[in-house]
Amino acid sequence: MAKLNLKVKSVNGANPVVKIDGKRIRLKKNKFGNYFADIDVADGAELSMICWDTILSPLWMLWEMLFFVISVFGIFDWGRDKFRNSAEFSAILHPSENAQATVKFIRAQGEGSPAAELECNFDAEIVKNTCNCFDTVKRRRKIALLIKIAAWILLVGTAIVIVANTIGK
Repeated sequence: MAKLNLKVKSVNGANPVVKIDGKRIRLKKNKFGNYFADIDVADGAELSMICWDTILSPLWMLWEMLFFVISVFGIFDWGRDKFRNSAEFSAILHPSENAQATVKFIRAQGEGSPAAELECNFDAEIVKNTCNCFDTVKRRRKIALLIKIAAWILLVGTAIVIVANTIGK
């Protein structure tokens, strides 16, 4: 068993699911938005990571509307960065003593492009490194945008009616 210092960078608002030999690893987040963990790893262990946006979840509309209302109808939107594609990364690790690995997710250019870069001070074989583009993400973002625009129109229309009734009395 070797001690592995794992860092995950450039996740851009997505919560990565990290597993080593099928066991989920809990990562800690630092003030710069990067994740890290110290893990005991055997030789030949498989590291797998998946990142996806919340818009791919079954409750995507609830999350979108919740963030829209919390940000006071988008006025104070903090610009949460959206992970536009699903990223899958897996590698077979052969760590030595004081092993350090950094996985940096990169902006994908399209379907099948590399999702991440692995920098480590030991031997590692990358098994899977792909980015998957979903038409569902684009469609759901358009639907959410249209609903947000309709909510703004409804809000402004209601305000106009209330002001007109108040002035008319």
